[in-house]
Amino acid sequence: MDGFTRGVLVVEPDPTERERLAAALEGDGFRVTLCSGPKEPDYTCIGARTGTCPLATEESVVVLDMSLDSETVMMGTPAEDLLGMYLEAGHPVVALASRPREEEPGTLVRLRRHPEKADLTAAVWRLARPSAPARGPSASSGPDDEPILPAGLT
Repeated sequence: MDGFTRGVLVVEPDPTERERLAAALEGDGFRVTLCSGPKEPDYTCIGARTGTCPLATEESVVVLDMSLDSETVMMGTPAEDLLGMYLEAGHPVVALASRPREEEPGTLVRLRRHPEKADLTAAVWRLARPSAPARGPSASSGPDDEPILPAGLT
């Protein structure tokens, strides 16, 4: 599994679901950063104010629940704006929503909310980018320095 992006930002308003998603990803070897998304009093995300999310590192895959608190109260930063901000910043995104929509291969995967562990980890692995190559051959490289995906993700 070495040689791939290992950071994941989980943006999920429900604390129990946030921890469940994090546990699934950490169990598969990812480093997870948690965010509740926009909250009271104005439901505006820091990233929406500044144009970049301070929690999303350069190599992060973002798991974004599209049913944020700002959607419920209909004020502040909408989930679609956050989705656009992450995509424009070059972050691949796994969007969790109540109904399926179009995907963008290599950039955007859509899953139903409350995904099964296997579905979530497979989606994140599909978006995980190969890290900058280290000097010399590594155990995670195949012929011609092609990265080797974890089993079942080829």
